[in-house]
Amino acid sequence: MKLLLAPMAALSHEALRRTIARFGGCDEYYTEMIHAASFINGGPYERCYASCAPEPEKTVWQLTGAHEKELVHCARLLMQTEGASSVIGIDINMGCPAPEIYRQGAGIAWMSKPFEQVESMLRGLRLACGAKRLSVKIRLGEEDFTLQGLFDFADMLCSCGVERITLHPRTRKERYARLPRIQYVRLLGEFIKARYPAVSVAGNGAIDGPKSLADFAAQCPLSDAFMIGRAAVQKPWIFTLLKRSAKPDGCDTEAGRRDAELQIDLVKIAEDFIADLEACQPADFWKTRTQRFFAYYCDNVSFAHYIKSQVLNQKDHRAMLERFTRYFDEMPQERVLNV
Repeated sequence: MKLLLAPMAALSHEALRRTIARFGGCDEYYTEMIHAASFINGGPYERCYASCAPEPEKTVWQLTGAHEKELVHCARLLMQTEGASSVIGIDINMGCPAPEIYRQGAGIAWMSKPFEQVESMLRGLRLACGAKRLSVKIRLGEEDFTLQGLFDFADMLCSCGVERITLHPRTRKERYARLPRIQYVRLLGEFIKARYPAVSVAGNGAIDGPKSLADFAAQCPLSDAFMIGRAAVQKPWIFTLLKRSAKPDGCDTEAGRRDAELQIDLVKIAEDFIADLEACQPADFWKTRTQRFFAYYCDNVSFAHYIKSQVLNQKDHRAMLERFTRYFDEMPQERVLNV
């Protein structure tokens, strides 16, 4: 079973990947979306999006775009960069439901386009990727989706050379309040594996710890990979916990459990994250990326709503860190977690 970091806008950047890597990392890091048109046109920030540090050999570039030519051209350019020899491959975003992405014809809009258009785009990308893996991330589709429609779309993806499909089993309009419909990951896995045994089917949605992963995996025995998103921002050490729970050998005694425990210093992790952010992201990003990080990371403490509102309203990223740190002057017992 492989554990994957989800591609999340303003979150799955190098600074977060460095933070996760300090705890042993995950099996694959999907980057935040690389906007194909901006990358082609030399956008000032696209090289940051395309960074494959700190572990290029575990990195997957995720592309977003509305047009075949832009996506294929972007893939070709990426394959000419220094990191191309190490990365796993390229993933195409066909699942993002954000209204601004959808209106452009990107993200989940690809699931509503004529098959001929999608096929042409994927065949071009398959050539551009060479020997590197080509994958896609999808949702269930529109509110009126059908299981057969999902199967037909997935069959078309595989026939074009897609080697992994990650399914987030929610529709375009469904947000996180509704639980993901995991049964569709199972059904898709059964359909794909019967026709394309070599294609990987990954599940994504609401995995926040060992129990939710175990439940997801038990319901989807043909899925060989699972993707974690928001929980990896709140708990950058989560991949270590998940791996430990999957291999409990040596942890079945009190001494074994004690040796396996992680000591989590919440302030030190935040300090290292901010230092990494300053080292590998442009200054224009520091405030917004810090806000996005603390929006989830603050959930590790008891008075999360209170401290979150305090932190997110600070003037800059350093002030946010300082306010987060001061929380533990009042609640020192919460600074270090043993997990």
